[in-house]
Amino acid sequence: MSQTQKLNAVTLSSPITIDGEKVTEITLRRPSPGELRGLSMVDILRMEVDAMFKLLPRITQPPLSPLQLSSELAPEDFTELATKTLLFFAKKEQLEGQFLELEASP
Repeated sequence: MSQTQKLNAVTLSSPITIDGEKVTEITLRRPSPGELRGLSMVDILRMEVDAMFKLLPRITQPPLSPLQLSSELAPEDFTELATKTLLFFAKKEQLEGQFLELEASP
């Protein structure tokens, strides 16, 4: 899979158990406007923890529960999920040359 296709996935630093199965990767999907109801766009863009606790269960696959977010997920994994969520709020043109294109190693 190419780098651009994996921008919406997070490989967990330590696996968590969801529905009796060990999960090592969480995929994010673009939220619909309805899934943003009850949330402040400013709070999402500031990566406010409470806003992410409401939004992430709506857009993660497999779905993460608020309990898993608060007690099972490593802080660095939560931060990466929140950071990658912000990519859905930028236009593709804004990302080109910054996140989607990687320079070749010298």
